[in-house]
Amino acid sequence: MLKKIFFTVISLLIASFGVTAQDMKEALKQYVDNIESIEDAREQLEKQVKAIELLESMSQIQSIKITSGDSEDQEDEENINSDEDETPSSPPSIPNNLNVDSLKTKFADRLLKNAFSQELLPPHSHVNMPYSSYDISTILDIPLPNNDNLMDIIIHKIFYANGTIEEPHSKMSINQHYMSDNAKFIDSIQVEVIINYPTSIQHISLTKQNPTISQGDNTVQLSSMKGREADIVLSEKIYSNLIAIQAQDKKGRVLDPNSKSSSSHYSPAMSTYFQEIGKLSEAIIKNIDDKKYTSIDDLKKDMLDKFSIDVPENSQNYTAWVQFKNTINQIDIYYAGDQDSIKLFTTIANRDLKSPQSSFFCANDADTYQYGIVDNSGNWIIKPEYYTLKHYDNLFFEGYKNVEDENYLTYKLDIEAKALNQYKYYIKDTLSTDYYLITETDNSEKRGIMDKNENIIIPISKEFIYSPAAGFFIIEDTKAGLYDNTGKVLLPEIYSQLDMVGKYIYATKYEGGRRITTIFDTSLNQITKDNWDAQTKFSDHSDLVLIEDENESLFYINKQGDVIIAPSSKYIFSEEFWSGSTIVYSEDSDDVKKYGYINEQGETIIEPQYDYALPFQGDYAYVEKDGKAMLIDKNNRIYKTLPLTLGSWGYVLDSNPAYTQYRLEDDRIFDGYGNYVKDM
Repeated sequence: MLKKIFFTVISLLIASFGVTAQDMKEALKQYVDNIESIEDAREQLEKQVKAIELLESMSQIQSIKITSGDSEDQEDEENINSDEDETPSSPPSIPNNLNVDSLKTKFADRLLKNAFSQELLPPHSHVNMPYSSYDISTILDIPLPNNDNLMDIIIHKIFYANGTIEEPHSKMSINQHYMSDNAKFIDSIQVEVIINYPTSIQHISLTKQNPTISQGDNTVQLSSMKGREADIVLSEKIYSNLIAIQAQDKKGRVLDPNSKSSSSHYSPAMSTYFQEIGKLSEAIIKNIDDKKYTSIDDLKKDMLDKFSIDVPENSQNYTAWVQFKNTINQIDIYYAGDQDSIKLFTTIANRDLKSPQSSFFCANDADTYQYGIVDNSGNWIIKPEYYTLKHYDNLFFEGYKNVEDENYLTYKLDIEAKALNQYKYYIKDTLSTDYYLITETDNSEKRGIMDKNENIIIPISKEFIYSPAAGFFIIEDTKAGLYDNTGKVLLPEIYSQLDMVGKYIYATKYEGGRRITTIFDTSLNQITKDNWDAQTKFSDHSDLVLIEDENESLFYINKQGDVIIAPSSKYIFSEEFWSGSTIVYSEDSDDVKKYGYINEQGETIIEPQYDYALPFQGDYAYVEKDGKAMLIDKNNRIYKTLPLTLGSWGYVLDSNPAYTQYRLEDDRIFDGYGNYVKDM
C-alpha cells in the first residue's frame, strides 16, 4: 500500500527515471490522501528522510566502470596507435529520399503479419506483442535510438474466443505487455500501430578544449579522455535518443568503439530536489513533535503545500565509458533529432490459436506456477497440477506432472469427466494442420501418421516422415517414397531422395553408379525421361531446368519436357537461370575456364571472357577479370568497379538486387547495385 512507505514513491522515480513532474505530483498527492493519522504521517516521514539519505549516499558509489579489452594503463601510446591501413567507419546518416508509402508497405508486409502470444494466468492474462526495436531497425534500415518510444501500440478492440468483445483503447510502448483483467483466450486484437522514426540526426563533437555542449535540455559532457578511452556524461534526453558514439583518431579516421558500457544516476537537479524534500520532511516532523497540527486535515494541507515544489524534468543522467583501438582526439555523439511517424491499423492473431473450434487452453497458476486447462471464459477445467503443459490441437495436450519425469506424455482431454488422460500414442508434431506425427513412446524411432479423427493413415513403422505440401507425405525408411493423405502410395520406396519444390517432385535414385533425378508434377505426370538427370529445379525465377542425359550431354528443358536450349559444342552449361540469363563457360587444353552468359533462347549475350562470374541480379552481374572485381550489365559494359574481390564469405544470392550481399575480402558488403551496405 502506498501510504505505508512513502519512499517507495522516491525509489520508483529512481528505478523508472523518466517519470514526469506531473506523475510525481500525483503520486505525492495520493500518498498524502492515504495517510490515516498524525502518528502514521510521522512514521512515514522518518522513513522518507532515511530513504533520501540512503539515495544520496548511494549516488556517491553508484557508477561502476565496466569495460572489456586491454586497459590503456597497460600499454604505452606507441603500442596503442596502429598504422595498419584500416577501412574507416562511416558516421550514421539517414537517406534523403525516405518514402512514407514505401515504409508503410514494408511494415504491412513484414511487421504486421506477426502474431501475439498470450499467457493465461487466472484470473488475469498477459498479452505480449510481436514487435521489437530490432524489427523496426531491420525494416527501416536507418539508424535508430534504442528506446521505448520507437513504437506506440493502441489496443482498440479485443476479440475473445467466447465471442465477447472488449474495447480498452489502451496505449502501450514497444517493450510493454498488456495485462488483461480476465483469463479468457483471445482470438485476435485490433490495434493501431504508430512507428516513430528520426528524419534527422544531431551531431555533437567533444574535445578536451570543448568538453561540454548544452542545447536546451540536451547536455553532453566529456568527463575524461585519455589514450583510447573516454568517459561521457549524457543527459536523459540525449541518451534516450542516442544513435551512436564514435571517435576520431590523430589521423582523422572515424572509429567505432571496441567496447562500451554505461550506468545511470539521477541528475544534480534531482539531487537538489531530494535534499529539499528531506529538509521539508524534517520540518514537518518537528511541527508534529511540537504539536502544531490540530487535526490530520491540517497536517495533510501543510504536507501538500510544502511538497508542491517543482520536480526537475531532467531526472537522470547517464555515464558512458567507451574504448577504441587507437588514441582518440575527439568524441562524436549522434542522436535522433526531428522525427516523423507512420500510423497503421491492423488485426493480429493469437499465435497459440490451434483451431477455431478449440475451446480449451493451457493456463498457469500465478501462485504455484503449475499448469492446467481453462475454457474460453477463463474457468479451470483441469486444475493446475502439471509441471509443464503444451496444447497440441483440439483435445490433445503434451506435458508431465513431476519435474523428475524424463519423458513428455501425450494426454487427451475428457470434457465430460473433466480429466486429462494419457493417450495411447505419443504425438511428436502436427503435419499440414490436419494430421499428427505419432510414435509409440516419446523416444521411439518409428513414426506414423494419424488424422484428426484418430484414424491411422500411415502405420507406425517409418524412420522419417514429413509433409512437403498439404496432402503429401514423404517417408524415408531404407528408401524414400511418397504417400497421399489417404495413405495411398504415389511413388514407391525406391528413391535415395525425394524433394518437393512448388508444384514439382524431384525423385533421385542411382543406377549403375549414375544419378538419375526424375521430375514429376503433383498429379504424378512424369516431366523428364527415365534416363535424364535434372541438375537444377524449376523456380520462381526460371521455367528452365538443366538436364544431363545418359551420354553426358547438357541441355535445358521447359515445364512440358521440351528441349529449349540444345547441347552446345561451344561452351558448357552448369547453372540455373537468373534474371533471364545463365552462366556458361569454355575450357582450354590447360583446364583454364572463361565465363560468359546466354539468354533463355540460348543466344550468347556475353562471350566467355571472365575469370569468375556470378548470376545476374536484376540488371547487373558480379565478374572478375585480371584480379579486378566489377559489376557489368547485359551489354557487357562496366557499371561499377568494386574495391576488392569476393572474400571467403562469398555472396548471398537473392532475387532482389537490393538484398544481394557481395562480401569482399575485407568483409565489407555491397548490394546488387554496387552500393556499400555495411561491414561484417
